[in-house]
Amino acid sequence: MKNIIKDLIRKSLYKINKDKSILIENIEVNLCKDKKFGDFSSNIAMKYSNQYKTNPKDLAKEIIKGIEKNENIVKVEIAGPGFINFFVSKGSQFSVITQILNEKNLFGKNEIGANLNVLIEFVSANPTGPLHVGHGRGAAYGDCLSNLFKESGYNVSKEYYVNDAGKQIDILTLSVLQRYHQLIDESINLDYEDLYKGDYVWDIAAEVHRNNNTKFFIKDLNNLYNSDLDTYILNVKNNLSQEKFKKIKSTSVDFILDNIKKTLNISGVDFDSWFSESTLVTNNDLKDIINYLNKNNFTYEKDKALWFKSMDLGDEKDRVLVKENKDHTYLSTDIAYHNNKIKRKFDHVINIWGADHHGYIPRINGAFNIFSKGKSKLTILLVQFANLYRGKDKVSMSTRSGEFVTLEQLLKEVGKDATRFFYLARKADQHMDFDIELAKSNNSNNPVYYVQYAHARICSIFKQSKENNMDFKFNKKFLELLAEEEELNIVKKLSYYPEVIKKSALRYEPHLLTNYMKELAQEIHSYYNKSQILVEDEELRNARLSLIEACRYVFLNSSKIIGISMPEKM
Repeated sequence: MKNIIKDLIRKSLYKINKDKSILIENIEVNLCKDKKFGDFSSNIAMKYSNQYKTNPKDLAKEIIKGIEKNENIVKVEIAGPGFINFFVSKGSQFSVITQILNEKNLFGKNEIGANLNVLIEFVSANPTGPLHVGHGRGAAYGDCLSNLFKESGYNVSKEYYVNDAGKQIDILTLSVLQRYHQLIDESINLDYEDLYKGDYVWDIAAEVHRNNNTKFFIKDLNNLYNSDLDTYILNVKNNLSQEKFKKIKSTSVDFILDNIKKTLNISGVDFDSWFSESTLVTNNDLKDIINYLNKNNFTYEKDKALWFKSMDLGDEKDRVLVKENKDHTYLSTDIAYHNNKIKRKFDHVINIWGADHHGYIPRINGAFNIFSKGKSKLTILLVQFANLYRGKDKVSMSTRSGEFVTLEQLLKEVGKDATRFFYLARKADQHMDFDIELAKSNNSNNPVYYVQYAHARICSIFKQSKENNMDFKFNKKFLELLAEEEELNIVKKLSYYPEVIKKSALRYEPHLLTNYMKELAQEIHSYYNKSQILVEDEELRNARLSLIEACRYVFLNSSKIIGISMPEKM
C-alpha cells in the first residue's frame, strides 16, 4: 500500500512540474499512529515546498488535486502544517498478507543498494589468542549488517583483516618460544611479564616441539633477556635467526587463525576473504603509499622517524609512519590496507571496530580521502565490547593474562541463537551486559526463546489443522473477516517489515530488526492466548491461517538475516 501511495504522489508531482524529478525512494509514507488521521501519512509537501517555491499547505493542495483515482484510496486530507493523510479501503489494508504469501522469502527485499559494491571488514582481532565474548558482538553485528545490505540489493564482500606483521605477533612468538624451551628443559625458569599467558600458548609450543624437536632451542636463553621487550625480541631473532623466528611466528599465527575460523563457523559467521597484513609488505603496497605520501608533501622527518601530517587532516596530532629503527607502524600498514580497498573499486567501505579505536578514526579517514579522491566512501562503525557476568561477578576479558571466557565457550554454553540475538538486541555503540543465565533460560523473559516460541506456535497450529483435516485454502476475499483488534495490530505490524529492513541497513542498526521480531512475537502470543484460530467457520479459519502464515514467513525471513534458527517445535 505504501508503494501505491508513493507512486500516486510521484505522478502528481510530475503533473505539477515536469522539470522536477522526485525519486520515489525520496517520498516518505508512514503508517498513522492514530486512525482518526487516516491510515497513511506523507510529509512530502513540507519536505519539498521550497523546491516548488510555495508553502507546504498550498503544495499539499496541488498534490491532492493531481492524485489519480485509485480503488484502494477512500479519502485524502491535509493535516497540520501540510501533512497529506490517506484513508484506505478496508480490503486494501490486508494487501500485505497477499503480498507476503505471494513473495514468501522475497518479502522485505529491496533495491536501494542495486549495483553498489560494499566491503564490510569486521572482527579482525589480532591473531594472538582465541576470540573472547567481546569479539563476539562485533562478529554478530558485522555479519547481520552484511545480511541486511544483501537484503537491500548491495553486492557485499565480508573481509577479515589479519594483523600478522606487528609487534604483538612478535610478542606472541616469544611467548611460544619460552614455553617451547620449558617443554624441553623443565628446569628453565623464565619471566612471563608482558607476554601472553593463556593455556593456548602451551598448545602452540607443544605443536612446535612435536614437529621440530629441539631445532629452535637456544642455549642460555636467559642471557638474552632484557627488560626492554623490543631489545629482548631483537636479541632472540639475532641468536635464533630471522628465518627460524619467522617459522615459529607462522606456526603460531596459523594455529590461532584455525581456532578463530572454527569459532566463527560455530557462530554462523563466514568471510569471503582473509586479508593478510604481511602481504602489504611483500607486494610493495606499503612501499608505494609511503612513496606517494612523501612525494605529495603529506610527511616529514623528525627524530630520525617519518611522520604523517595527520593534524592537517583532523587528527589531534601528527603520527609516526616509520620508526627510527625503520620498522613500520600499524598506521602505515593500515593506510596501505585502505588504499588496497580503494584499488579494488568498492563504492562503499565499512569498517567495524571496537569502541576503544575511537581516536584512530580521524587519521584513517584523512588518509582514505587522500587516496580515494571521492571515488569511494568510508564509514567507520564502533561496537562496544559486551561485558559477561556470572551472577554478580564480572568475568575478565584480558587476552594477555589468559583469564577470559572464549567466544567458543560461550557459544557451547548458551548456543548460537541466543548468543547472536543477545549481541544484536541493543544498539552496537551502547554498552551491554550479557546475562548468561537469562540466555540459557527457556521462558518468556528470554527474548530469543520468546521469538522462536511464537514461530513454533504458528507451526503447531498448522499441524493441528492437518490432523483435523482442516486444509488451508487462501482467498484474499476472506481477509476482510479479520476484525479483532489483535488481528488488525498484526496486519499493521506486518506492513512495517519492509521499512524496518531499509532503516536497519541505512542506519547500520540491526537492533531495529531484533526489536521488531520481539514486537511481532508479542502480537502473536497475545492473539494466540485470546483467539481461537481453528474455528468451525471455514472462511474465518482460512483468513486467520493466512494471517499467521504471513507472520511465519516474516519470522523466517528476519531470522535468516539475524542468523538464528526458527524451530517448528519447542
